[in-house]
Amino acid sequence: MAVKQARQATIKDIARELGLSVATVSRALSRPELLKPETRERVLAVAHRLGYQPNLIARGLRMQETRLIFVVTRSLSPFFLDVFRGVEVAAREFGYDVLMGHTEYIAEREGLFLDQVASGRADGVILVTSADAVALATRRRPMPPLVAALEAIDGLSVPTVCIDHTEAGAQAARHLIGLGHRRIAQIAGPGQMSMAKDRSEGFEREMRRAGLDPSAYPVLSGDFSIDFGEAAMRTLLAATPPPTAVFAANDEMAVGVLQAVKQARLEIGRDISVIGFNDQRIASLYEPQLTTVHVPTAELGYHSMRQMLRLLRGESTGEVIVLPTAVVERQTTGPAPAERPVRARGEKAPV
Repeated sequence: MAVKQARQATIKDIARELGLSVATVSRALSRPELLKPETRERVLAVAHRLGYQPNLIARGLRMQETRLIFVVTRSLSPFFLDVFRGVEVAAREFGYDVLMGHTEYIAEREGLFLDQVASGRADGVILVTSADAVALATRRRPMPPLVAALEAIDGLSVPTVCIDHTEAGAQAARHLIGLGHRRIAQIAGPGQMSMAKDRSEGFEREMRRAGLDPSAYPVLSGDFSIDFGEAAMRTLLAATPPPTAVFAANDEMAVGVLQAVKQARLEIGRDISVIGFNDQRIASLYEPQLTTVHVPTAELGYHSMRQMLRLLRGESTGEVIVLPTAVVERQTTGPAPAERPVRARGEKAPV
């Protein structure tokens, strides 16, 4: 005997139970930002209890929208995942879904995500740094709704939510200089990345302003990895004299620096101070806890999604929102050592 399937709940069922019009329920499900939060929550609660499932394909054909946004990043690092979480919070508030894709630093993959939006598979792209800004700016195909997150895209006037990477690099330098350090080195990000260059530029500007030579130690540029940070720090420790403080352009490289300092049996925060960048969760979990420049990752994602909504409604005019950064002082930075040789932990000071 055939089993009769339960009838699927409809918008009419929800409206009947709540005593609302079908139009109001429909708006709560498709344009929740148009209703009072309490009305929206009542509708969503009943829809969930009745097991209501919207026909997304039919809705997309009818409204010419998918209510789906792509968040495209260059990698799946914890930093980018934190930005994605911020996007997701804002998306839920306004009835959107988000999917994350990463390009693995390949410009062609970035273009594929843009093409999918242009073909109607999603409504827009939030691009958390471009794999190739030049290729993006010179793209010949129509540009779908696009919001840039973390850094602006040279040559494109699109809504942007970012930080001032130059000022953030300067904040790191000011922190170390304020502690009395004069022998300061930096380990920079990839030279072809504009945000890495901006961080380095801000750091060097502040060094010169304090009368220090930013090229006193070689500027080592790498791939934002722990391994590179560790290798670069070994090179700096071989200098005569070695630096008393190091700025690493992201937290992962900073962790590599700390590992090299430990291996050299030097005391972190006393013999050598280390400051990172981003304030990823690893910064507060590592021992000792890492001093770093805080980047508001969740806020970057949240405001990027809000900018996307404005763009889709025709309200955005390419506004650039710059979020603040600040040094979070923990255990890896301290006053510059007095003019004395840097010595290994446990080694007796000269008499």
